[in-house]
Amino acid sequence: MNGVFALNLHAHIPYCRKSGVWPAGEEWLFEAMNETYIPLLSIFRQFQREGLKPRVMIDVVPVLAEQLRDPYMNDRFLAYMDDKIRRADRDVERFAGDAPKQAVARYYADTFRRTQDAYKEHFFKDIVGSLKWLQEEGVIEVLASGATHGFLPLLESDSAVYSQVHLGVKSYEACFGRKPKGFWLPECAYRHREWSSRDNRERRAIDEWLADEGIKYFFVESSGLERARFIDNKHREAAPTTFRGYVLESGVCVFGRNVATGKQVWSPDIGYPGDPQYREFHVKDGESGLHYWRVTRSEPKDVYRPEKAAEHVRFHAEHFVGLLQDLLGEARKHVTGCSPVIVSPYDCELFGHWWAEGPAWIDATYRRLLNNQDVTCWSLDEYIATYKDTFSKIQLSPTTWGVNGDYTVWQSPEHAWLWPYINDAARQFEGVMDGLHGRDAPAGSRAARILAQLGRELLLMEGSDWPFLLFTRQAKEYANQRFHGHHQRFNKLLWAAKNLDEPQRISERELREMEDIDNPWHDIDPAMFASR
Repeated sequence: MNGVFALNLHAHIPYCRKSGVWPAGEEWLFEAMNETYIPLLSIFRQFQREGLKPRVMIDVVPVLAEQLRDPYMNDRFLAYMDDKIRRADRDVERFAGDAPKQAVARYYADTFRRTQDAYKEHFFKDIVGSLKWLQEEGVIEVLASGATHGFLPLLESDSAVYSQVHLGVKSYEACFGRKPKGFWLPECAYRHREWSSRDNRERRAIDEWLADEGIKYFFVESSGLERARFIDNKHREAAPTTFRGYVLESGVCVFGRNVATGKQVWSPDIGYPGDPQYREFHVKDGESGLHYWRVTRSEPKDVYRPEKAAEHVRFHAEHFVGLLQDLLGEARKHVTGCSPVIVSPYDCELFGHWWAEGPAWIDATYRRLLNNQDVTCWSLDEYIATYKDTFSKIQLSPTTWGVNGDYTVWQSPEHAWLWPYINDAARQFEGVMDGLHGRDAPAGSRAARILAQLGRELLLMEGSDWPFLLFTRQAKEYANQRFHGHHQRFNKLLWAAKNLDEPQRISERELREMEDIDNPWHDIDPAMFASR
Protein backbone atom coordinates (compact mmCIF):
# COMPACT_ATOMS: atom_id res chain seq x y z
CA MET A 1 0.00 0.00 0.00
CA ASN A 2 1.05 3.60 -0.58
CA GLY A 3 -0.46 4.78 2.68
CA VAL A 4 -3.43 5.30 4.98
CA PHE A 5 -6.56 7.45 4.74
CA ALA A 6 -8.30 8.50 7.97
CA LEU A 7 -11.57 10.45 7.72
CA ASN A 8 -13.08 12.17 10.76
CA LEU A 9 -16.58 13.63 10.84
CA HIS A 10 -17.02 16.26 13.55
CA ALA A 11 -20.66 16.14 14.71
CA HIS A 12 -21.82 19.13 16.73
CA ILE A 13 -24.99 21.18 17.19
CA PRO A 14 -25.14 23.70 20.06
CA TYR A 15 -27.69 23.11 22.79
CA CYS A 16 -30.97 24.39 21.37
CA ARG A 17 -33.63 22.48 23.31
CA LYS A 18 -36.60 24.77 24.05
CA SER A 19 -34.52 27.74 22.91
CA GLY A 20 -36.16 28.83 19.68
CA VAL A 21 -37.12 26.79 16.62
CA TRP A 22 -36.46 28.64 13.36
CA PRO A 23 -34.41 30.31 11.90
CA ALA A 24 -32.22 29.60 14.93
CA GLY A 25 -32.93 26.90 17.47
CA GLU A 26 -34.29 23.37 17.47
CA GLU A 27 -34.49 23.07 13.68
CA TRP A 28 -30.69 23.15 13.60
CA LEU A 29 -30.78 19.69 15.16
CA PHE A 30 -33.74 18.41 13.13
CA GLU A 31 -32.13 19.45 9.85
CA ALA A 32 -28.91 17.67 10.80
CA MET A 33 -30.79 14.51 11.81
CA ASN A 34 -32.82 14.47 8.59
CA GLU A 35 -30.14 15.47 6.11
CA THR A 36 -26.91 14.19 7.68
CA TYR A 37 -27.03 11.80 10.64
CA ILE A 38 -29.73 9.38 9.48
CA PRO A 39 -28.48 9.21 5.85
CA LEU A 40 -24.95 8.49 7.10
CA LEU A 41 -26.22 5.86 9.54
CA SER A 42 -28.08 4.21 6.66
CA ILE A 43 -24.87 4.07 4.61
CA PHE A 44 -22.85 2.65 7.52
CA ARG A 45 -25.61 0.13 8.27
CA GLN A 46 -25.42 -1.10 4.68
CA PHE A 47 -21.64 -1.37 4.98
CA GLN A 48 -22.15 -3.53 8.07
CA ARG A 49 -24.62 -5.76 6.23
CA GLU A 50 -22.06 -6.25 3.45
CA GLY A 51 -19.20 -6.92 5.85
CA LEU A 52 -17.36 -3.70 4.92
CA LYS A 53 -15.36 -1.77 7.53
CA PRO A 54 -14.43 1.73 6.35
CA ARG A 55 -13.27 2.69 9.89
CA VAL A 56 -14.65 6.21 9.56
CA MET A 57 -14.06 8.24 12.72
CA ILE A 58 -16.95 10.30 14.08
CA ASP A 59 -16.64 12.54 17.10
CA VAL A 60 -19.96 13.28 18.78
CA VAL A 61 -19.86 16.35 21.01
CA PRO A 62 -21.57 15.39 24.30
CA VAL A 63 -24.06 18.27 24.19
CA LEU A 64 -25.24 16.90 20.83
CA ALA A 65 -25.48 13.36 22.21
CA GLU A 66 -27.60 14.66 25.10
CA GLN A 67 -30.06 16.22 22.66
CA LEU A 68 -30.18 13.14 20.44
CA ARG A 69 -31.06 11.02 23.49
CA ASP A 70 -33.74 13.43 24.73
CA PRO A 71 -37.33 12.07 24.36
CA TYR A 72 -38.68 15.60 23.94
CA MET A 73 -36.33 16.31 21.03
CA ASN A 74 -37.08 12.95 19.44
CA ASP A 75 -40.83 13.62 19.53
CA ARG A 76 -40.24 17.07 18.10
CA PHE A 77 -38.14 15.57 15.31
CA LEU A 78 -40.93 13.19 14.27
CA ALA A 79 -43.36 16.12 14.12
CA TYR A 80 -40.80 18.01 12.03
CA MET A 81 -40.56 15.09 9.60
CA ASP A 82 -44.35 14.86 9.32
CA ASP A 83 -44.37 18.52 8.36
CA LYS A 84 -41.61 18.04 5.77
CA ILE A 85 -43.56 15.21 4.17
CA ARG A 86 -46.74 17.32 4.06
CA ARG A 87 -44.86 20.17 2.41
CA ALA A 88 -43.37 17.87 -0.23
CA ASP A 89 -46.75 16.26 -0.93
CA ARG A 90 -48.38 19.67 -1.35
CA ASP A 91 -45.61 20.69 -3.74
CA VAL A 92 -46.25 17.59 -5.86
CA GLU A 93 -49.79 18.91 -6.39
CA ARG A 94 -48.73 22.55 -6.71
CA PHE A 95 -46.24 21.77 -9.47
CA ALA A 96 -48.65 19.66 -11.52
CA GLY A 97 -47.96 21.91 -14.52
CA ASP A 98 -44.20 22.06 -13.98
CA ALA A 99 -42.75 18.59 -14.61
CA PRO A 100 -39.10 19.31 -13.59
CA LYS A 101 -40.07 20.79 -10.21
CA GLN A 102 -42.74 18.16 -9.64
CA ALA A 103 -40.08 15.47 -10.12
CA VAL A 104 -37.94 17.12 -7.43
CA ALA A 105 -40.96 17.37 -5.11
CA ARG A 106 -41.60 13.63 -5.55
CA TYR A 107 -37.93 12.97 -4.85
CA TYR A 108 -38.22 14.90 -1.57
CA ALA A 109 -41.46 13.19 -0.55
CA ASP A 110 -39.90 9.76 -1.12
CA THR A 111 -36.62 10.70 0.58
CA PHE A 112 -38.32 12.16 3.66
CA ARG A 113 -40.46 9.05 4.06
CA ARG A 114 -37.45 6.74 3.73
CA THR A 115 -35.53 8.79 6.30
CA GLN A 116 -38.41 8.75 8.76
CA ASP A 117 -38.93 5.00 8.28
CA ALA A 118 -35.20 4.32 8.76
CA TYR A 119 -35.19 6.38 11.95
CA LYS A 120 -38.05 4.34 13.38
CA GLU A 121 -37.44 0.85 11.99
CA HIS A 122 -33.67 0.58 11.48
CA PHE A 123 -32.37 2.83 14.23
CA PHE A 124 -35.24 2.57 16.74
CA LYS A 125 -35.30 6.35 17.26
CA ASP A 126 -31.86 6.06 18.84
CA ILE A 127 -29.04 7.65 16.84
CA VAL A 128 -26.51 7.42 19.68
CA GLY A 129 -27.33 3.77 20.31
CA SER A 130 -26.97 3.06 16.59
CA LEU A 131 -23.53 4.67 16.56
CA LYS A 132 -22.60 2.47 19.53
CA TRP A 133 -23.68 -0.62 17.59
CA LEU A 134 -21.75 0.42 14.48
CA GLN A 135 -18.63 0.98 16.59
CA GLU A 136 -19.00 -2.45 18.17
CA GLU A 137 -19.31 -3.91 14.66
CA GLY A 138 -16.02 -2.28 13.63
CA VAL A 139 -17.57 -0.07 10.95
CA ILE A 140 -16.75 3.25 12.64
CA GLU A 141 -14.77 4.60 15.57
CA VAL A 142 -16.49 7.19 17.76
CA LEU A 143 -14.40 9.90 19.42
CA ALA A 144 -15.05 12.07 22.46
CA SER A 145 -15.02 15.87 22.70
CA GLY A 146 -15.47 18.72 25.17
CA ALA A 147 -18.78 18.66 27.01
CA THR A 148 -20.32 21.76 25.42
CA HIS A 149 -17.63 22.45 22.82
CA GLY A 150 -15.94 24.98 25.07
CA PHE A 151 -12.98 26.89 23.63
CA LEU A 152 -10.42 25.42 26.02
CA PRO A 153 -7.41 27.77 25.56
CA LEU A 154 -9.36 30.84 26.72
CA LEU A 155 -10.77 29.19 29.85
CA GLU A 156 -8.61 30.66 32.62
CA SER A 157 -9.57 28.27 35.42
CA ASP A 158 -8.23 24.73 35.45
CA SER A 159 -11.59 23.59 36.79
CA ALA A 160 -13.23 24.88 33.60
CA VAL A 161 -10.83 22.95 31.34
CA TYR A 162 -11.10 19.87 33.55
CA SER A 163 -14.91 19.88 33.61
CA GLN A 164 -15.14 20.21 29.82
CA VAL A 165 -12.70 17.33 29.24
CA HIS A 166 -13.70 15.08 32.14
CA LEU A 167 -17.43 15.36 31.55
CA GLY A 168 -16.80 14.88 27.83
CA VAL A 169 -15.11 11.55 28.56
CA LYS A 170 -17.68 10.45 31.18
CA SER A 171 -20.52 11.32 28.80
CA TYR A 172 -18.83 9.24 26.09
CA GLU A 173 -18.52 6.26 28.44
CA ALA A 174 -22.20 6.53 29.37
CA CYS A 175 -23.23 6.62 25.69
CA PHE A 176 -20.84 4.10 24.17
CA GLY A 177 -19.93 1.74 27.00
CA ARG A 178 -16.15 2.06 26.66
CA LYS A 179 -13.36 4.54 27.12
CA PRO A 180 -12.64 6.84 24.16
CA LYS A 181 -9.37 6.60 22.30
CA GLY A 182 -9.48 9.86 20.37
CA PHE A 183 -10.65 13.34 21.34
CA TRP A 184 -11.81 16.23 19.18
CA LEU A 185 -10.48 19.47 20.64
CA PRO A 186 -13.31 21.99 20.07
CA GLU A 187 -12.29 24.22 17.14
CA CYS A 188 -9.01 22.20 17.07
CA ALA A 189 -7.96 24.76 19.68
CA TYR A 190 -4.75 23.98 21.53
CA ARG A 191 -2.68 25.79 24.17
CA HIS A 192 0.72 24.66 25.43
CA ARG A 193 2.02 25.15 28.98
CA GLU A 194 1.95 28.81 29.93
CA TRP A 195 2.60 31.02 32.93
CA SER A 196 -0.49 32.48 34.60
CA SER A 197 0.29 35.82 36.21
CA ARG A 198 -3.15 35.78 37.84
CA ASP A 199 -2.49 32.46 39.58
CA ASN A 200 1.30 32.97 39.80
CA ARG A 201 1.97 29.48 38.46
CA GLU A 202 2.44 27.52 35.28
CA ARG A 203 -0.74 26.15 33.74
CA ARG A 204 -0.82 22.69 32.20
CA ALA A 205 -1.00 22.18 28.44
CA ILE A 206 -4.34 21.03 27.04
CA ASP A 207 -2.95 17.60 26.09
CA GLU A 208 -2.01 16.93 29.72
CA TRP A 209 -5.70 17.03 30.65
CA LEU A 210 -6.37 14.56 27.82
CA ALA A 211 -3.60 12.28 29.05
CA ASP A 212 -5.19 12.17 32.52
CA GLU A 213 -8.34 10.75 30.91
CA GLY A 214 -6.48 8.09 28.92
CA ILE A 215 -6.89 9.79 25.53
CA LYS A 216 -4.47 8.56 22.86
CA TYR A 217 -4.75 11.21 20.13
CA PHE A 218 -6.27 14.44 18.86
CA PHE A 219 -6.13 16.68 15.76
CA VAL A 220 -4.77 20.13 14.97
CA GLU A 221 -4.80 22.36 11.91
CA SER A 222 -1.88 21.92 9.50
CA SER A 223 -0.46 25.30 10.55
CA GLY A 224 -0.32 24.01 14.12
CA LEU A 225 2.17 21.36 13.05
CA GLU A 226 4.09 23.78 10.84
CA ARG A 227 4.78 25.98 13.88
CA ALA A 228 5.70 23.03 16.13
CA ARG A 229 9.20 22.54 17.56
CA PHE A 230 11.02 19.20 17.56
CA ILE A 231 12.10 17.76 20.89
CA ASP A 232 13.26 14.46 19.39
CA ASN A 233 13.56 14.51 15.58
CA LYS A 234 13.83 10.79 14.80
CA HIS A 235 13.68 11.21 11.02
CA ARG A 236 15.71 14.42 10.67
CA GLU A 237 12.81 16.26 9.09
CA ALA A 238 13.13 19.94 8.23
CA ALA A 239 9.67 20.50 9.73
CA PRO A 240 6.75 18.39 10.95
CA THR A 241 4.36 17.15 8.26
CA THR A 242 0.69 16.18 8.21
CA PHE A 243 1.64 12.85 6.58
CA ARG A 244 2.71 11.23 9.86
CA GLY A 245 1.81 11.28 13.54
CA TYR A 246 3.77 12.88 16.38
CA VAL A 247 3.85 12.45 20.14
CA LEU A 248 3.84 15.15 22.81
CA GLU A 249 5.63 15.10 26.16
CA SER A 250 2.39 13.93 27.79
CA GLY A 251 2.44 10.79 25.64
CA VAL A 252 -0.65 11.85 23.67
CA CYS A 253 -0.31 11.70 19.88
CA VAL A 254 -1.27 14.48 17.50
CA PHE A 255 -2.14 14.53 13.80
CA GLY A 256 -2.47 17.49 11.44
CA ARG A 257 -5.29 18.16 8.99
CA ASN A 258 -4.30 17.54 5.37
CA VAL A 259 -4.60 20.74 3.34
CA ALA A 260 -5.21 19.35 -0.16
CA THR A 261 -8.09 17.05 0.77
CA GLY A 262 -9.56 19.78 2.94
CA LYS A 263 -9.68 22.24 0.05
CA GLN A 264 -11.02 19.64 -2.38
CA VAL A 265 -14.10 19.02 -0.27
CA TRP A 266 -14.53 22.32 1.55
CA SER A 267 -13.28 25.14 -0.68
CA PRO A 268 -16.02 27.36 -2.19
CA ASP A 269 -13.82 27.79 -5.27
CA ILE A 270 -12.48 24.31 -6.10
CA GLY A 271 -14.50 22.10 -3.74
CA TYR A 272 -16.88 19.44 -4.99
CA PRO A 273 -20.00 21.05 -3.42
CA GLY A 274 -19.72 23.94 -5.92
CA ASP A 275 -20.38 21.67 -8.90
CA PRO A 276 -23.21 23.16 -11.04
CA GLN A 277 -25.13 19.87 -10.99
CA TYR A 278 -25.40 19.84 -7.20
CA ARG A 279 -28.26 21.26 -5.18
CA GLU A 280 -28.14 24.94 -4.25
CA PHE A 281 -28.25 25.32 -0.47
CA HIS A 282 -28.91 29.05 -0.25
CA VAL A 283 -32.10 29.33 -2.36
CA LYS A 284 -35.40 27.94 -1.09
CA ASP A 285 -38.95 27.88 -2.39
CA GLY A 286 -40.90 30.78 -0.91
CA GLU A 287 -43.93 28.64 0.00
CA SER A 288 -42.64 25.21 1.10
CA GLY A 289 -39.06 26.10 2.02
CA LEU A 290 -37.72 23.18 -0.04
CA HIS A 291 -34.71 23.46 -2.36
CA TYR A 292 -35.55 23.21 -6.07
CA TRP A 293 -32.50 24.65 -7.75
CA ARG A 294 -28.95 23.66 -8.51
CA VAL A 295 -25.67 25.54 -8.20
CA THR A 296 -25.73 27.73 -11.30
CA ARG A 297 -24.55 31.28 -11.71
CA SER A 298 -27.48 32.15 -13.96
CA GLU A 299 -30.62 33.85 -12.68
CA PRO A 300 -33.11 32.30 -12.42
CA LYS A 301 -31.19 29.19 -11.44
CA ASP A 302 -31.73 25.90 -13.24
CA VAL A 303 -33.93 23.26 -11.63
CA TYR A 304 -32.15 20.56 -9.63
CA ARG A 305 -31.91 17.09 -11.17
CA PRO A 306 -31.04 14.44 -8.56
CA GLU A 307 -30.20 11.79 -11.16
CA LYS A 308 -27.69 14.08 -12.86
CA ALA A 309 -26.17 15.00 -9.50
CA ALA A 310 -25.71 11.27 -8.78
CA GLU A 311 -23.53 10.96 -11.89
CA HIS A 312 -21.26 13.73 -10.66
CA VAL A 313 -21.02 12.08 -7.23
CA ARG A 314 -19.43 9.10 -8.95
CA PHE A 315 -17.03 11.36 -10.88
CA HIS A 316 -15.98 13.13 -7.70
CA ALA A 317 -15.53 9.88 -5.76
CA GLU A 318 -13.18 8.61 -8.46
CA HIS A 319 -11.32 11.92 -8.49
CA PHE A 320 -10.87 11.91 -4.71
CA VAL A 321 -9.49 8.37 -4.69
CA GLY A 322 -7.05 9.41 -7.41
CA LEU A 323 -6.06 12.45 -5.35
CA LEU A 324 -5.36 10.23 -2.32
CA GLN A 325 -3.24 7.89 -4.43
CA ASP A 326 -1.21 10.78 -5.85
CA LEU A 327 -0.68 12.47 -2.47
CA LEU A 328 0.31 9.26 -0.72
CA GLY A 329 2.53 8.16 -3.58
CA GLU A 330 4.41 11.45 -3.41
CA ALA A 331 4.54 11.35 0.42
CA ARG A 332 6.21 7.92 0.39
CA LYS A 333 9.26 9.55 -1.19
CA HIS A 334 10.04 11.55 1.94
CA VAL A 335 8.14 9.91 4.83
CA THR A 336 10.38 7.22 6.33
CA GLY A 337 9.81 4.65 9.04
CA CYS A 338 6.07 4.35 8.51
CA SER A 339 3.34 4.46 5.89
CA PRO A 340 2.21 8.04 5.26
CA VAL A 341 -1.26 8.99 6.47
CA ILE A 342 -3.78 11.51 5.19
CA VAL A 343 -5.98 12.84 7.99
CA SER A 344 -9.13 14.56 6.73
CA PRO A 345 -11.48 16.01 9.36
CA TYR A 346 -14.65 17.84 8.28
CA ASP A 347 -17.78 19.14 9.93
CA CYS A 348 -20.17 16.21 9.78
CA GLU A 349 -23.08 18.49 8.85
CA LEU A 350 -21.30 19.46 5.62
CA PHE A 351 -22.36 16.07 4.29
CA GLY A 352 -26.09 16.23 3.62
CA HIS A 353 -27.06 19.57 5.12
CA TRP A 354 -24.76 22.00 3.33
CA TRP A 355 -23.78 19.59 0.57
CA ALA A 356 -26.89 17.54 -0.21
CA GLU A 357 -24.95 14.91 -2.14
CA GLY A 358 -22.29 14.54 0.57
CA PRO A 359 -23.49 11.26 2.12
CA ALA A 360 -23.73 9.64 -1.32
CA TRP A 361 -20.19 10.86 -2.03
CA ILE A 362 -18.91 9.22 1.18
CA ASP A 363 -20.65 5.99 0.16
CA ALA A 364 -19.20 6.05 -3.37
CA THR A 365 -15.72 7.03 -2.18
CA TYR A 366 -15.43 4.25 0.36
CA ARG A 367 -16.77 1.63 -2.03
CA ARG A 368 -13.83 2.50 -4.25
CA LEU A 369 -11.30 2.78 -1.44
CA LEU A 370 -12.19 -0.57 0.13
CA ASN A 371 -11.24 -2.26 -3.15
CA ASN A 372 -8.10 -0.18 -3.65
CA GLN A 373 -4.65 -1.73 -3.25
CA ASP A 374 -2.83 1.58 -2.74
CA VAL A 375 -4.89 3.18 0.03
CA THR A 376 -5.78 1.55 3.35
CA CYS A 377 -8.67 2.90 5.44
CA TRP A 378 -7.79 2.94 9.14
CA SER A 379 -8.82 4.75 12.25
CA LEU A 380 -5.97 6.65 13.86
CA ASP A 381 -5.99 4.25 16.79
CA GLU A 382 -4.95 1.51 14.35
CA TYR A 383 -2.26 3.76 12.90
CA ILE A 384 -0.86 4.53 16.36
CA ALA A 385 -0.86 0.84 17.32
CA THR A 386 1.26 0.10 14.25
CA TYR A 387 3.62 3.07 14.07
CA LYS A 388 3.80 4.96 17.38
CA ASP A 389 7.38 3.81 17.98
CA THR A 390 8.39 5.81 14.89
CA PHE A 391 6.78 9.08 16.04
CA SER A 392 9.06 12.03 16.75
CA LYS A 393 8.40 14.09 19.87
CA ILE A 394 7.31 17.70 19.34
CA GLN A 395 6.06 20.74 21.23
CA LEU A 396 3.00 22.42 19.74
CA SER A 397 2.29 26.14 19.63
CA PRO A 398 -1.18 27.65 20.19
CA THR A 399 -3.43 26.86 17.23
CA THR A 400 -7.01 26.48 15.96
CA TRP A 401 -8.64 25.59 12.65
CA GLY A 402 -10.21 29.05 12.46
CA VAL A 403 -9.17 32.16 10.53
CA ASN A 404 -5.37 32.66 10.62
CA GLY A 405 -4.96 29.41 12.55
CA ASP A 406 -5.10 31.36 15.83
CA TYR A 407 -7.71 32.59 18.33
CA THR A 408 -8.99 35.45 16.11
CA VAL A 409 -12.51 34.09 15.64
CA TRP A 410 -13.14 33.56 19.36
CA GLN A 411 -11.21 36.52 20.77
CA SER A 412 -11.88 39.39 18.36
CA PRO A 413 -12.41 42.84 19.94
CA GLU A 414 -16.07 42.77 18.91
CA HIS A 415 -17.00 39.90 21.22
CA ALA A 416 -14.04 39.50 23.59
CA TRP A 417 -16.42 40.83 26.26
CA LEU A 418 -17.75 37.27 26.73
CA TRP A 419 -14.59 35.92 28.29
CA PRO A 420 -14.50 37.99 31.50
CA TYR A 421 -18.08 36.85 32.18
CA ILE A 422 -17.22 33.19 31.53
CA ASN A 423 -13.99 33.17 33.51
CA ASP A 424 -15.45 35.11 36.43
CA ALA A 425 -18.37 32.66 36.56
CA ALA A 426 -15.99 29.69 36.70
CA ARG A 427 -14.03 31.30 39.56
CA GLN A 428 -17.24 32.10 41.44
CA PHE A 429 -18.38 28.49 41.17
CA GLU A 430 -14.96 27.33 42.37
CA GLY A 431 -15.46 29.50 45.43
CA VAL A 432 -18.86 27.97 46.16
CA MET A 433 -17.57 24.41 45.83
CA ASP A 434 -14.42 25.11 47.82
CA GLY A 435 -16.58 26.61 50.57
CA LEU A 436 -18.40 23.30 50.95
CA HIS A 437 -15.07 21.67 51.91
CA GLY A 438 -15.90 18.46 50.06
CA ARG A 439 -19.29 18.00 51.72
CA ASP A 440 -21.77 16.55 49.23
CA ALA A 441 -25.36 17.73 49.26
CA PRO A 442 -27.72 14.73 49.64
CA ALA A 443 -28.65 13.30 46.24
CA GLY A 444 -31.93 14.73 44.98
CA SER A 445 -31.97 17.45 47.61
CA ARG A 446 -32.75 21.03 46.71
CA ALA A 447 -29.15 22.00 47.41
CA ALA A 448 -27.85 19.28 45.08
CA ARG A 449 -30.25 20.42 42.36
CA ILE A 450 -29.09 24.04 42.65
CA LEU A 451 -25.42 23.06 42.37
CA ALA A 452 -26.08 20.72 39.46
CA GLN A 453 -28.02 23.38 37.56
CA LEU A 454 -25.30 25.90 38.28
CA GLY A 455 -22.86 23.53 36.57
CA ARG A 456 -25.13 23.10 33.54
CA GLU A 457 -25.51 26.84 33.04
CA LEU A 458 -21.75 27.41 33.31
CA LEU A 459 -21.02 24.67 30.77
CA LEU A 460 -23.60 26.06 28.35
CA MET A 461 -22.14 29.56 28.74
CA GLU A 462 -18.73 28.18 27.79
CA GLY A 463 -19.79 26.82 24.39
CA SER A 464 -17.61 28.16 21.56
CA ASP A 465 -20.71 28.60 19.41
CA TRP A 466 -21.69 31.94 20.94
CA PRO A 467 -18.47 33.85 20.06
CA PHE A 468 -18.36 32.05 16.70
CA LEU A 469 -21.89 33.16 15.77
CA LEU A 470 -21.12 36.70 16.92
CA PHE A 471 -18.01 36.71 14.73
CA THR A 472 -19.75 35.38 11.61
CA ARG A 473 -22.95 37.38 12.24
CA GLN A 474 -24.96 34.32 11.12
CA ALA A 475 -27.24 34.44 14.15
CA LYS A 476 -25.83 37.36 16.12
CA GLU A 477 -28.95 38.29 18.10
CA TYR A 478 -29.69 34.66 18.91
CA ALA A 479 -26.14 34.12 20.19
CA ASN A 480 -26.38 37.28 22.31
CA GLN A 481 -29.70 36.21 23.81
CA ARG A 482 -28.54 32.67 24.51
CA PHE A 483 -25.32 33.72 26.21
CA HIS A 484 -27.02 36.33 28.38
CA GLY A 485 -29.83 33.90 29.23
CA HIS A 486 -27.39 31.31 30.57
CA HIS A 487 -25.42 34.00 32.39
CA GLN A 488 -28.53 35.41 34.06
CA ARG A 489 -29.66 31.96 35.18
CA PHE A 490 -26.14 31.26 36.44
CA ASN A 491 -26.16 34.43 38.55
CA LYS A 492 -29.57 33.62 40.03
CA LEU A 493 -28.38 30.13 40.95
CA LEU A 494 -25.07 31.47 42.27
CA TRP A 495 -26.93 33.74 44.69
CA ALA A 496 -28.85 30.71 45.95
CA ALA A 497 -25.73 28.53 46.13
CA LYS A 498 -23.88 31.03 48.32
CA ASN A 499 -26.30 30.21 51.12
CA LEU A 500 -28.06 26.92 50.46
CA ASP A 501 -29.88 27.21 53.79
CA GLU A 502 -31.96 30.18 52.58
CA PRO A 503 -34.70 28.71 50.32
CA GLN A 504 -36.14 32.15 49.51
CA ARG A 505 -33.09 32.95 47.36
CA ILE A 506 -34.62 30.95 44.50
CA SER A 507 -38.17 29.65 44.33
CA GLU A 508 -39.06 26.08 43.47
CA ARG A 509 -40.87 27.33 40.37
CA GLU A 510 -37.79 29.19 39.14
CA LEU A 511 -35.55 26.19 39.74
CA ARG A 512 -37.89 23.83 37.92
CA GLU A 513 -38.14 26.18 34.95
CA MET A 514 -34.36 26.24 34.64
CA GLU A 515 -34.16 22.46 34.96
CA ASP A 516 -36.79 22.10 32.25
CA ILE A 517 -35.06 24.37 29.73
CA ASP A 518 -31.43 23.42 30.33
CA ASN A 519 -31.37 19.80 31.38
CA PRO A 520 -28.40 17.88 29.94
CA TRP A 521 -26.53 15.43 32.17
CA HIS A 522 -29.09 14.52 34.80
CA ASP A 523 -26.33 12.97 36.94
CA ILE A 524 -23.81 15.82 36.66
CA ASP A 525 -21.34 15.96 39.57
CA PRO A 526 -20.78 19.54 40.84
CA ALA A 527 -17.52 18.45 42.51
CA MET A 528 -15.75 18.70 39.14
CA PHE A 529 -16.10 22.49 39.32
CA ALA A 530 -14.01 22.84 42.50
CA SER A 531 -10.62 24.54 42.17
CA ARG A 532 -7.64 22.47 41.01
